[in-house]
Amino acid sequence: MAQTAIPDLPPTPADPEPAPITAGKLLPKAELIDLAAFAAKRAEKLGQTIATLTAGAEARAADVAKSLAAAGFDPKAQADAADKARAKARAEIVAASSEARWAEIKQLVAAAEGLALTEALYASPQAVLARAGLGDARRTDLMAQVAGAGPAEVRQLAMLAVATKDVVLGAAIQSVNDRLPRRDRPISSAELADALVGEEARAVSTAIAAIKNAAQRALNANREFEAGKVRPVDRVKLALNNKET
Repeated sequence: MAQTAIPDLPPTPADPEPAPITAGKLLPKAELIDLAAFAAKRAEKLGQTIATLTAGAEARAADVAKSLAAAGFDPKAQADAADKARAKARAEIVAASSEARWAEIKQLVAAAEGLALTEALYASPQAVLARAGLGDARRTDLMAQVAGAGPAEVRQLAMLAVATKDVVLGAAIQSVNDRLPRRDRPISSAELADALVGEEARAVSTAIAAIKNAAQRALNANREFEAGKVRPVDRVKLALNNKET
């Protein structure tokens, strides 16, 4: 039996799309959103490729069954021959496409695993606000002013920061506020940070989850393809992770 032709595989490293390099980098929101779109596209393309490869094996099995039917073989003989042809075609296709498939998967996994720093620094709106204006003389000056203000004035300054979207002022207020005993704090740092940078923090969290999801989808699809069967536990885990994000 002739070897089954291998359909075109995902883009090679020469493809114009850049390989995502995320390890050790703090990625801004816009770059993460772009990376999430990139990862989703790659995972979808791998899924399409796997579907095409699987269809190739099925087509080979159908051809064998058709040939035997035309030769007058009984249905059982046709089915047995088709099963053997399918298994052989799948083995050839899995082996021949392995390097290209894993090149795509490794790229996605590397992108997802390289997000640890970004994920930690965007763990909460408060973590994001705490970085605003670091090293800026204005933040230092504002902290001195806030430290000398009374509770009512701090609340007014917090309202001003939110109204004007002044994240540096907000960062100064949060820094001073968090140094006080919890019972003496005039404002909620969590509420202040959420009002100022909550949208950004949530957008980053959503993008990171999407990148990780794309990598896991690719891994799951490839494992099922290589095994030749559905892996229900993997599918359930992925579905649960999606609900949590």
